[in-house]
Amino acid sequence: MHLSKNHTRAVIFDLDGVVLDSMPSHVAAWVEAFAEMDFELEPDFVYLHEGSLDVDRLCRLLGTGEREMTPKIFDRLLQRARRIYIERYAERVEIFPGAASLIDRIREARMSMALVTSSVRQVLAAPLLDWLEDRFDILVTGDIVRQFKPHPEPYLTALRLLGRLPEEVVVLENAPAGIESARRAGLTCLALTTTLPPEALSEADGILSNHDEMARWLGLDS
Repeated sequence: MHLSKNHTRAVIFDLDGVVLDSMPSHVAAWVEAFAEMDFELEPDFVYLHEGSLDVDRLCRLLGTGEREMTPKIFDRLLQRARRIYIERYAERVEIFPGAASLIDRIREARMSMALVTSSVRQVLAAPLLDWLEDRFDILVTGDIVRQFKPHPEPYLTALRLLGRLPEEVVVLENAPAGIESARRAGLTCLALTTTLPPEALSEADGILSNHDEMARWLGLDS
């Protein structure tokens, strides 16, 4: 699906790697959590599978070494990685300057905005959560959906809460799981190269190198 920017009435943002420059911190938390339980984890794996909580698939991919990965072990790792992130990084991560400017311009254009993230609200430090709630009409976090990216439920939930048709909405993502989730929800999805190279984002409808390019795509560059 290729959306005409003239028909765009709402924009849905992913959080980590799109609004927040937080992925290096998430990667560090995941690698540390794995090391504590004597598992090895390559940082590139975290970047490539960011946002995906398809536990069965991740267990198959992560259990190819000497130790088996089970859903129970993965859940322990997930909870530990979240705790490390909250305790050591959450209050230090920053909003991409380009994202803040883009969001302000979208608000000025009176388009609706939603945020879709696999992170639970607990992970969002209070000042950040306040900032997000002040700017986004809808927040879809990982604790209000039953299925996670790459399943379409997160984006279908945002679409329903926005009260928009698929052809009126564009998604801004940065990882394959999010792109797949948006596309399966019938939405146009553009991808930023903030964390991965263009070849890893080939399933997106378009690839952008920065937030200013998204503003131009929306016709907000004047």
